[in-house]
Amino acid sequence: MQNIWWLLAFLLSILTASYIYINQFIKVKGSQLMVYRGLGTSCLLLPFAFFVPLLHNPAFYALCFVQGIVISYGDNRILNSAKVFGAEITSLIHPLSIAIIFLFWLALHPHEFAEMLNMPLHFALVLSCLLGISAAIILICHSKISRKALSFLFLGMFCEVFIDVSNKETTHLGAENVYAAIFYYTLITSFVAGLFNLFFYIKSGKKLPPLMAKKNYSFMWFFVLYAIIHSMLKTYAMYLAPNPAYVAAIVHAYPVWIMLANNLYSLKNQGYKTNRINKAHLFLLLISMVGLVLMVHED
Repeated sequence: MQNIWWLLAFLLSILTASYIYINQFIKVKGSQLMVYRGLGTSCLLLPFAFFVPLLHNPAFYALCFVQGIVISYGDNRILNSAKVFGAEITSLIHPLSIAIIFLFWLALHPHEFAEMLNMPLHFALVLSCLLGISAAIILICHSKISRKALSFLFLGMFCEVFIDVSNKETTHLGAENVYAAIFYYTLITSFVAGLFNLFFYIKSGKKLPPLMAKKNYSFMWFFVLYAIIHSMLKTYAMYLAPNPAYVAAIVHAYPVWIMLANNLYSLKNQGYKTNRINKAHLFLLLISMVGLVLMVHED
């Protein structure tokens, strides 16, 4: 069971790609979307709390609350970055954060770092695979970085690192009942993130009636369902994986699957124009992913 983390991570990556691809047609604004995903998810899950046992570790709830705030801030930072610098540069947050997540987790857990140092070749190969995945995603997505954009993205990148590391940490704090931990993690972080996004939504001058318009109900259910499935699957994958960076590396390859789907579609529709994926870059991504899975299974 422990070794299926990579399969769950790949399913999450495809799920994320599908969600983003669908939103290209629905075109829901980011701030509005986060309110639906946050408050909608918590409202749907709340009745089930009567059937899920509470955890006895107060640190678990505290970390979930803090993470909800960080998710809210990080999302807004990413949305503002996309508005100022464009989605292409903003997408660098994910691949650049992978190796940092890996090292940050080891810094928080010295015994795991010591184990890695006892196997220097294994440590070097794992880190090489993570860097290979990051480089491949950046090359495939044709992302170009600037000093100004990087300084703006720094806080967003730190939020990304904190979110993935604390996501796995909550499963340690809730180890007495990991399934209850996954449930309450999703409930609490969704509620806090949704509440703070609602605050930012109102603060930006937007009004509540358009947010609750009946026309939005036709797609609201999709985003709520997606948020529940995504959060629970990701948390379980984080619980199974030895290091949160392993899950992040595979999940954050989702832009590549979107581009690959567009490439395949363009082959059947000659009038459809899209950026071609360099086969060497795609090979680097796939071989790095396979290498990562094989290296981790040897642990």
